[in-house]
Amino acid sequence: MIRDARDSVTPPTAKGLRSMVLPDGRSVATLCPENTRIAYDEIFDERIYEMFGIELADGATVFDVGANIGLAVLWVGDRIGRGTVHAFEPIPSTFAALERNVGGHPHLDIHLHHAGAGNRDGTATFTFYPRTSTSSSMYPDDSPEAHAESTRFILADMRRRLGAGFAFLPGWVTRSCAEVVRRFYQRSQAVTCRLVRISDVIHDEGVDRIDLLKLDVEGAEFDALEGIVASDWPRIGQVIVEVHEGKEACTRMERLLAERGFLTTAWQQAPDVFARHWLVYARRPADRSTASTVSS
Repeated sequence: MIRDARDSVTPPTAKGLRSMVLPDGRSVATLCPENTRIAYDEIFDERIYEMFGIELADGATVFDVGANIGLAVLWVGDRIGRGTVHAFEPIPSTFAALERNVGGHPHLDIHLHHAGAGNRDGTATFTFYPRTSTSSSMYPDDSPEAHAESTRFILADMRRRLGAGFAFLPGWVTRSCAEVVRRFYQRSQAVTCRLVRISDVIHDEGVDRIDLLKLDVEGAEFDALEGIVASDWPRIGQVIVEVHEGKEACTRMERLLAERGFLTTAWQQAPDVFARHWLVYARRPADRSTASTVSS
């Protein structure tokens, strides 16, 4: 069942959506197939949400904040037989894909929230990247460090695609090609979107517990967590949060979660490419009564 909580400034639109078939045979709507394939590999092949003791059980409630087109929602549906998911996505076109991809789910009770998570209720301007929707952000990073990370990723992908032939190309050629590709994928537009506080959703929806809070909001992770009031933190059993601003920000995130009673583990998925990006996994050491190990 879907309960649609859309009331944003910019309405959802299906403009630009394309259909693609995932490696597991499922068809999904997407804005950018290459970007979706990367996200699929991370979630379903690398299993980045099944690491460091993260567990789910039938009947679990998951908050997917920064749901993009819904691949993590599909992952939850694969892991458990029944459960509830609150999926948050602010960008109109991406939300339209999310709605299509999870709307017919057979056994999850899905609540869609066409909004970003912040430390206030209101609106904000997001930078939307149609060709790499997972990078869309309220705090776009146009720093030299971000450019360098993108270039390293593109060069690594070129090396993978070209194989031994990559070594015969002059460096100036590969760097120039990488810059053209980077600029192509980083074309953006400004979109005004709604913000909500996670605690407001908890109270409005009558949520008793959150077995997993997954947070991937491209630089707004501290804002989103500020939107959880102190009395609501005990409802949350596990957290996975992507941190985008380097080791200092990662340490700050671990400290914040430790102060709220979690054991934390920080991990870098691709330190040679995205040196400033971390995933922080957090679990409550004594709160394991409603969870069983995630399995394929």
